[in-house]
Amino acid sequence: MTRLRAALLWLVMPAALALPAAQAAAQGNFEIQVYGSETVAPGTTMVELHSNSAIRGTTRTEDGIRPTQYAVHETLEVTHGWTPWFETGFYLFTSIQPDEGWEWVGSHIRPRVRVPEDWHWPVGLGLSVEVGYQRRVYSTDTWTMEIRPIIDKQIGPWYFAFNPVLDQSLKGPGTKTGVEFTMVDLRAKLGHMVEIYEPSQGLADFYAFVRKASLDWNGDEPVRHLRL
Repeated sequence: MTRLRAALLWLVMPAALALPAAQAAAQGNFEIQVYGSETVAPGTTMVELHSNSAIRGTTRTEDGIRPTQYAVHETLEVTHGWTPWFETGFYLFTSIQPDEGWEWVGSHIRPRVRVPEDWHWPVGLGLSVEVGYQRRVYSTDTWTMEIRPIIDKQIGPWYFAFNPVLDQSLKGPGTKTGVEFTMVDLRAKLGHMVEIYEPSQGLADFYAFVRKASLDWNGDEPVRHLRL
């Protein structure tokens, strides 16, 4: 299922206190990061280790997913710069579970491009695309893709970064979009077709709205405007 994360990622801090833009804050359980538009220099390879743990989280297996409480996540990130405006990152996700030991979680690859500095744009602008696999015991969606536009700006001692994230499941329950339904031809017996929909809160709310609007209808106006 495609979704735009409701919590758009912001980073605002004095430059004197800031970590490099590629090391700052928020992206899932295994990699906590806000991206800046700057890419790794050509011919340079950068190696990073992301470590975090959940003090509070799920305490039992839910839908086949391992508990998160007290799990320690270690992510190895290796990024290589190819040109002044293009880099590729590779992630190796691992998790240390209290009852399961140290396990491999999955791997992602992340090409990223940016607007070259010699274009002299008023803001930094980049685009990151991350695709990868994670084991079913850590995610109900085993193959996913993430598209992340990057906008940043240095204003005096302040650094601003904006990372909206668009996620797309490639394999798993998140690939479902819309509502599943079937049509049954009962014209011979009832004189009309019948549609059967899978349950959804949005559909239930809509039919409840239609039912409520019909309660005071006496049949005088066959066509009425309903205000949604």
